Amino acid sequence: MTALRGADTSVRTKRALVVGAGISGMATALRLAQIGWEPLLVERAPGRRTGGYFTVFMSDGFEPAKRLGVFDGLRDRADPHGRYLEMDRNGRLVPGINPASMMPAQSSYTVLRGDVERALFEAVDGRVEMRFSTGPTEIRQGRDHAEVTLSDGSTERFDLVVGADGLHSTVRELVFGPEDLYRRDFHQVVAACLLDRPLSGLDKGDNLLVVDAGRTVAVQAFHDHDPVAMFLYCHPWPAAEARKRPTVALRSMYGHFKGLVVPELLDAVERAESTLFDQISQIHLSTWSRGRVVLVGDSAWSLTLYSGFGSSLGISGADLLGTLLSEHGADIPAALGTWEHRLRPVVTRHQKSAHFAKNFLLPANEPARVLRRVVVRTAANPRAGKIFQALLPSSKATQAAAKVNKDIGGIRS
Repeated sequence: MTALRGADTSVRTKRALVVGAGISGMATALRLAQIGWEPLLVERAPGRRTGGYFTVFMSDGFEPAKRLGVFDGLRDRADPHGRYLEMDRNGRLVPGINPASMMPAQSSYTVLRGDVERALFEAVDGRVEMRFSTGPTEIRQGRDHAEVTLSDGSTERFDLVVGADGLHSTVRELVFGPEDLYRRDFHQVVAACLLDRPLSGLDKGDNLLVVDAGRTVAVQAFHDHDPVAMFLYCHPWPAAEARKRPTVALRSMYGHFKGLVVPELLDAVERAESTLFDQISQIHLSTWSRGRVVLVGDSAWSLTLYSGFGSSLGISGADLLGTLLSEHGADIPAALGTWEHRLRPVVTRHQKSAHFAKNFLLPANEPARVLRRVVVRTAANPRAGKIFQALLPSSKATQAAAKVNKDIGGIRS
């Protein structure tokens, strides 16, 4: 018979199970520890994940990261002198533009996901109990608690269960139902890996975008780190495609490209120690909480890599959740409802903006590719570019996120 912990009904420290040691999970666990809770952080992987593709950490996450004590662990890896180039399907290099110019004008850091995760891990290590190779197998809810059976055989009782276990969330599956009910596919696949050597025809610091109808390759350069390559392509059955070996799938999709760069990138995938390979999807739920279970980050919304706000919103959302739980005291359902009411408008706008950004990075067909070139040239014009940025859906989302962060700062000051 398994032991049941946390069953004492006397006055005690509130306990939370946080599932998933990614950005949202570690940020949530850290914030809960800050407000006096006892979080248990479990992760199905055998150890902390490192690396990951490059991302932009937007300024809406700066203040929350400072409040969590992790901002000093982040640094901008963008090469200020790096060129932005584009290559056509025949291997010809032409001048390109910085994709950041397609986003609202605000401060940001170019980072690896692993940068953010490392800073958070260093903050929670020794402060939060962590169990790797562990995850929930059953969640049963009572009126004032959730009882969870874990894969290590233990059964424990918690005041709150936080699902921060990503797009393919086990917590969401156990409590809200099958993933297919909530996942909206972009019918696209992403692969990313670290490059271990320079590419022919490119100088150190060069950023490259190879755009064809239905397929794209991006190379992001850093001033103090090896470059990262990212492959994006359309596919009618992305879930099935993502189950293939990355090297087989990518060579089938990109093997005919001319020039030296793309073949060299495919060889780099063969040599890479690890390669991210998954479908690109968003999650749309009518509510992010059910009883004593709440979903955060990609488990709840999955902005996709196109939004550029996933990492910063993962931290600011965790910061806000902990703040409201502290403010509402014993009324956890009220805290969860207020949290969702405050955050959902920001998430909705960023999800909408991702649909625009995907057309820039991955035009689905030839007419869309031609239209993209027109948009790029417009955005590159300094005067027209400012107007263009102001009209972006993510610009309104950024303003809403700034208001959320201002409110959090007011509560916590």
